[in-house]
Amino acid sequence: MNDLDYIKKLPLAYLKYLPRITGHALVLGGSGGIGSEIVPALVAYGASAVSVAYGRNKAAAEALQKELRAARVTCYIGAVDPLDEKSFSAFLDDAVRAVGEEISVAVNSIGFSPNTPLEEQTLEERRKVFDVNVHGTALTSRLILARMKEKGIGAKGSLVLITSSNGINSQASYSSHYDESKAALIPMIKNLAEFYAPIRVNGVAPGWVETAMNDTLPPGEREKETAKIFLNRYADPAEVASFVAFISSSGGTFINNENYKIDGGTR
Repeated sequence: MNDLDYIKKLPLAYLKYLPRITGHALVLGGSGGIGSEIVPALVAYGASAVSVAYGRNKAAAEALQKELRAARVTCYIGAVDPLDEKSFSAFLDDAVRAVGEEISVAVNSIGFSPNTPLEEQTLEERRKVFDVNVHGTALTSRLILARMKEKGIGAKGSLVLITSSNGINSQASYSSHYDESKAALIPMIKNLAEFYAPIRVNGVAPGWVETAMNDTLPPGEREKETAKIFLNRYADPAEVASFVAFISSSGGTFINNENYKIDGGTR
């Protein structure tokens, strides 16, 4: 039997329990790392159109757009500077115009982690980490939520911030500026959720995930950190993406103002 054949046999009254996303979804940082897995996860949950905001990885964004269009999913991509509110607002206008539907689901996965020893972290580098991870996330999230509210998306709206388990329990001195910046997103979730209610705002805090962000880890660090994980492995990005899609969907309509740690269990 096909994996989806069981759906055809379900009583109609049961279909309300199947989590679904309808309409236009936006993913910031959707061209790389966890973000590139979140995009197809949202589509798998039913999103009929996706907009992808990228920073520098234009080639990856174009490849993703081609893949989605081949699957008959409307996709709009655009380069954004998360610190430029005027240009980001224009990006939102362009995305909605291109797709023909207002954004109802958004995932903010922008992030920067240079993995630099604590004693070598310059003021310039620390400012860049906080500019991208904190100020960029705050400014773009505020614009997305304000637009949802203005356009009457209301309770159908959802925003998920990709935080980090490092913001809950700092992992190492070489990522201290990253950890501090991700910790700042926790009160941001509450402030946004309360101010823009009934639009839902949640966070997902991944632990160690198989992404290129780990390429600059110090020697032996991967083995040391893996030993702390109950499941004894790093997560596949798809494992994080599927949870993000679920809480963005109809399955998560009463989930709000939470920051979920997904780390495989840690010591």
